[in-house]
Amino acid sequence: MSKQKTVCIIATGGTIGSVTDESTKAFRPGLSVQELVSTLPKGMSTVKVIERDLMQTDSANMQPRHWQVIASEIKKVSEELPDLDGIVVTHGTDTMVYSASAISFMIQDFGIPIVFTGSQIPASIPWSDGPRNLIDAIRVASSSDLAETCIVFNGEIHRPTRAKKTRVNTYDAFDSMDPRPLGIMARDIILYEGHQKRHNLVPRFDTKLDDRVFLLKVFPGIPPSILNRIADLGYHGIVIEGYGEGTIPSDENALAAGIGQVIARGCFVVISSQCTYGDADLSVYEVGRTALEVGAMGASDMTSEAAFVKLAWVLGHSRNPPTVRKMMNTNYVGEMSYHLDKYSIS
Repeated sequence: MSKQKTVCIIATGGTIGSVTDESTKAFRPGLSVQELVSTLPKGMSTVKVIERDLMQTDSANMQPRHWQVIASEIKKVSEELPDLDGIVVTHGTDTMVYSASAISFMIQDFGIPIVFTGSQIPASIPWSDGPRNLIDAIRVASSSDLAETCIVFNGEIHRPTRAKKTRVNTYDAFDSMDPRPLGIMARDIILYEGHQKRHNLVPRFDTKLDDRVFLLKVFPGIPPSILNRIADLGYHGIVIEGYGEGTIPSDENALAAGIGQVIARGCFVVISSQCTYGDADLSVYEVGRTALEVGAMGASDMTSEAAFVKLAWVLGHSRNPPTVRKMMNTNYVGEMSYHLDKYSIS
């Protein structure tokens, strides 16, 4: 007879746990873990579920401090339940990529899966995708040979630092950027090559963060003065979503001078791409090299969300320029699908 698996579900709110507010007739978080589990089909006796109600928060209201709260709860649970097979975190979809990416950096070498999931329709509604996603998340947490933070949604397993929420009104909310997802849910759990397997290493919990990081999207006509305004507000890092391969205006409303000014003031600048696929190779075009030449860092092929979270995590550890550059160029949790040294100018 096979050993019963043990999974802890940590609820943070989101659509999956939402109910209809009687006064506004709008959805708001309200279901407990026990109520969520009650929506699942019977016959899951092979998995013992430990229930933890952490918060009831719409993911639009998630702040960096909430990432630390989630990480601390995961650490607490793992210490209280050393024989745990996996952890499931229910979370709203709007900022799930940010939260799950943050947990990826904050908790490394955990040894067992940390699975984020949620739904597009509240689990309290009969046609909700919540029960299926929750069942899939429990399967991955209890039975997969996976030892990293992931997002399980609509039959797919995504690495959060390589994922984006791409759809609002369909069950297929998330896509993995290059390369493909970590795996898919079928009759069996199918994991592709490149995932971290279960292990017995000592976990590393490191929740240091600098929440003074700004995400700025370049647009035609963007005033260069905005960069110094951001620095004036006390931000220590700026992720700039450039065009295409990380290009920025270099003629009218040129941004390079403003980038150089904020870097001279001690603010770190990372340039990513607005494009869904590809990488911010700042060396290809002159309009990209101008940013490199004043000290900006390219984000490689990190998503803007991953670059934003990573910079906040890195600046929580150091504001020494060589150290920050080295850490941003280090591939910690698969946030870069490949690593190139061409993002630095000597």
